[in-house]
Amino acid sequence: MSDIYPIAVPKWGIEMVEGTITTWNKSQGDAVAKGDEVFEMESDKIVNVWEAPVEGVLRRVLAEPGDAHPVGALLGVIAPAAVSDADIDAFIGSYAGGETSDAPDQAAPEPAKPAVQTSDAYTRSSPSVRKLADELNVDLSTVTGTGRRGRITDEDVRDAAGGNDATAGVQVIPLSPTRKTIARRLTEAKQTIPHFYLSADYALDGLMAHRKTLNDSGDTKVSVNDLLVWCVGQALMREPRVNVNLVGDDIHQFEAAHIAVAIATDDGLYPATIPSVEAKSPAEVAQATGALAEKAQTNSLTKEDISGGSFTVSNLGMYGISEFTAIINPPMGAILALGKAEPKVVVKDGEQVVATVLTATLSCDHRVIDGAVGAQFMAALREVIDAL
Repeated sequence: MSDIYPIAVPKWGIEMVEGTITTWNKSQGDAVAKGDEVFEMESDKIVNVWEAPVEGVLRRVLAEPGDAHPVGALLGVIAPAAVSDADIDAFIGSYAGGETSDAPDQAAPEPAKPAVQTSDAYTRSSPSVRKLADELNVDLSTVTGTGRRGRITDEDVRDAAGGNDATAGVQVIPLSPTRKTIARRLTEAKQTIPHFYLSADYALDGLMAHRKTLNDSGDTKVSVNDLLVWCVGQALMREPRVNVNLVGDDIHQFEAAHIAVAIATDDGLYPATIPSVEAKSPAEVAQATGALAEKAQTNSLTKEDISGGSFTVSNLGMYGISEFTAIINPPMGAILALGKAEPKVVVKDGEQVVATVLTATLSCDHRVIDGAVGAQFMAALREVIDAL
């Protein structure tokens, strides 16, 4: 069976554990040339294209669009037309994962074993469909599949659940692949990272005046958030022990401030990375943020755009939020949550005055950042802001 090539979920990125097929560009029975784009798969908020490393015929398609599968799971089979169907079926039945000769950026899949066939409904449904059926109290044996070759889809299960009392008056909204990725990553982060939090108030009157000067004299409009991100970049150079990733048992301390900014879209938050913020001007930070936001809205962010961050900044102040705590985005060691800048009465030189004040909360991974180090970063940020 050496002529039979398994199409398995590739490992795109060290943190990828599963992927969701969005589109098959080839149908079962189509000829496949080396380099053809066979399917598209979403993982970690990025849609990647799988290119065939061999030529032949797409003999089997075993996964439906919209279904999530772990790394190494068998999705299909490419083989010459001369290979018999019996040999194809035998190969699928005995498949247990293994290395393939994908291109270097498509890492070899991890071992995966075929599911045990316990019933017709079981074999015609994916793990995510079976999970949904359990949640909606639907007996899969009573569901007629409308997918390819009679496979049961999420929509079939929801249609079957339409008459259930459990879903009466309830709109069932399936998690998108992006939301599933967000849910998985944040759950892992909250369960495995020992968070601690440090909050401080910052007077922004000098920053606001500096922003006005920049906007009056430049072509690029700089937002308060752009200027705060720039300030964070400068503060990270003063306290680099916060500018870290935890990779395995090693701390990676960065020489440059590669700041991930949380960009809100209809499908969730995208932590897109602005590289080397400390070397940019506030206007250049604004331009980089705008470019990333536009790419996020059009779902065109690349793997490079959302990876390589050394520190995260999340700002909900524009939504009227005074302060909040954020969940760390691994492998980064910290995230800074920025609230709304608003007038407050403060004491300055022994007198009460009104100042524009923002509350910032730093979430730290206690495995790599100590409390005193986090406090020194917050003090460094104050120095940068007050110097404007």
